[in-house]
Amino acid sequence: MKRIRKIWPLVLTAGLTLSLTCLAFALLLRPQPLEIENIDLNTVADGTYTGIYQNKILLAVVQLEVEDYEIISIEILEHKEAYLPQARRISEAVLADQSLEVDTISGATFTCDTVKKAIEDALQQGITQP
Repeated sequence: MKRIRKIWPLVLTAGLTLSLTCLAFALLLRPQPLEIENIDLNTVADGTYTGIYQNKILLAVVQLEVEDYEIISIEILEHKEAYLPQARRISEAVLADQSLEVDTISGATFTCDTVKKAIEDALQQGITQP
């Protein structure tokens, strides 16, 4: 009985430390909301561009093709498998609207922001200087 009384504070301290450590890591690794810059497609040259963006644990790699100042295709090359359907839906919305200013998919804010930032990165590579 005395042994249990001596061990109990140690077990409690270890459990509390483990819980706080897990919470800290979860907060540190959580993706952040992002500011998306809408790119004027009239400044983007024809071509195929690859964009990459990592938002803590979320990574998006996209390839898009621009022709006559329009995005004609967007392909998701890499994204977390669990959120791939939402990533494809947001890229389809960008393609349909020809703009990064599309509505975020409910429940997939970080995925949408990360994919849009990757698309923004790709488009910025094609911007021609006046």
